[in-house]
This record gives sequence, C-alpha cells and structure tokens, in this order.
Amino acid sequence: AQAQSFEYAPGKATYRISQSTKATQEAMGQKNEMEGTSSQVLTVDLARSAKDTLTMNVTVDSISSSMGMPQMLERFMGLMVTAKLSPAGNVYSSKPGNDKGGAEAAPLTHALGGFLPTLRPSLNRGATWQDTSVAKLNQNGLEIERKTVSTYRVEGDTTIAGQASWKIARADSITMAGSGNTANGPMTMEGTSKSNGTLFVTSKGVYLGGEGTEDAKLRFVVAANGMELGMTQSSRTKVEKVK
Repeated sequence: AQAQSFEYAPGKATYRISQSTKATQEAMGQKNEMEGTSSQVLTVDLARSAKDTLTMNVTVDSISSSMGMPQMLERFMGLMVTAKLSPAGNVYSSKPGNDKGGAEAAPLTHALGGFLPTLRPSLNRGATWQDTSVAKLNQNGLEIERKTVSTYRVEGDTTIAGQASWKIARADSITMAGSGNTANGPMTMEGTSKSNGTLFVTSKGVYLGGEGTEDAKLRFVVAANGMELGMTQSSRTKVEKVK
C-alpha cells in the first residue's frame, strides 16, 4: 500500500492509564507475593512551536495505586512535564515543568516525557522500524542507566469510533543497571524487561491509546553484607483517550 504522511496534530486530550500488576520479591529464601492495580489520568497539550518541533505539556490530573502507600502518591498530583518532539514523536528534550514530587518524581517525569509513541513521518502496511533511547535516572538513591529498544510494525488500518486509524504493534526490550547509596546503604541493581502491545493513531495525527503486557526481572545487592533481593513483575497496561 502507498505510504501516507503522519505527524501528531496540535491539540489537547485526556488519557486514562490503567495497570494491573503481579510481583514476587525473594530475599534470604523467603518469597513475598503482591498484586494490585494503579491508575493515572493525564492531560496532554500539544502545540507547534516550529515547523519541525512540537511542544508537549503533560499534566498528572490524578494518580492512585492499591500497592504500597497510596497517600505517598499525592505529591505527584499536578506534576507537569514539558517535552520538545519531532512531528512524529521523537523526543528532543524533556524536563519537569514544575517541582511537584521532587527528586522522587524522576522515573515518572521520564515516562511522561515519552508518552507519545515514536512513529515515522510516513506509514504504510507492513512497515517496520526500531527506536533506541538511553536514559539516566536517580531512583531512591540509585543512579540507573536504562536502555530501551522499541520495535514497531504497522499491522494495517482500521476504524475506531468512526475514525480512520493505524494499528501498530510495539515490542520493547529494556536493560537497566545502576548503583548508589540507599536507605539500606550502598547497593547495586540490574534488570531486564520485555513488553508487547498494540497502539492506535488516527490518520489525522491523534493518539487513541492501546494496551500491552510487560514482564520484568530485577536483582538488587546490598554491598555491606552481600544480601540479594530478587523481584519479578508482570503487568498489563491499557491507555484510553477519554476526551
């Protein structure tokens, strides 16, 4: 099929991200299993700031989780991230738009800056490509380098709510490693993650959302005593455009 040009359209939209998670922690021969759900509602505002640049502001309208201490998430309410993107979603830069959440917001800030999938300026059925990104994050005292290789494939076109749309498969392979001083003293970590899913964008440049699964394995080692903590996690995520 003939390729069609694609770029994200300026405008404002609201999205709901719903996730269900199962995790197992193992330390000193003991296992602890956890299960829960989380939800976020985001406002995404796209504006054209130059011919080849979009400015994206993402604001956290609400955030909740049944795991951990839900009240700790209140600090992220109103968090805003500002990113500069190519018209097809390639991130040039990303930074906090305010100081909500402080240093602990770094992982969420990174995720929100890459909210829109990185696509191509032209799309056609069967097209495939890869996108690689490397990010350095400070998470609970650990300086972590995270490398993500995303593979996309255009499965075809479809119609959603009367809108002509592209159906695109996405697979991510992630490696991460880091070290630093934590509440438990000096620590190192390493891990891998693989995810598979499907996303939808309209031919007019609007991201409609998608869904997918992710399986991750993490290993932490406390330097002082060599104690190891292993974690496996499986999650299912759904992104919906609600308005």
